[in-house]
Amino acid sequence: METDVQQHQILFLPEVAERLRLSPGTVNRLLAQRRKGEGHFPLPLSGTKCKGRWLASDVDKYIESLASINIPVQVPTVKQQKQNYQKRQEAARKILRQHGIDCK
Repeated sequence: METDVQQHQILFLPEVAERLRLSPGTVNRLLAQRRKGEGHFPLPLSGTKCKGRWLASDVDKYIESLASINIPVQVPTVKQQKQNYQKRQEAARKILRQHGIDCK
């Protein structure tokens, strides 16, 4: 079983770009599109001290979604997506607090 740290690994923009094999500028463009309501690129963690940090699991799910883009899947409702996002945010904040980083 994975530990909380492994499940909630935090990635910075350069690491996200490297994992996606894209430039940081392209990652920022994907993020800007998502914030406009286009696409499904994962949002970074919220909080002023957490800008530019993503959960590795969110990035990995995004990569998997690109590989299976033509395979029909059950899409969670907006409410379920928000609940899942909030749970991941809180888990990530807990890990960051354990390392002395407060993301409020």
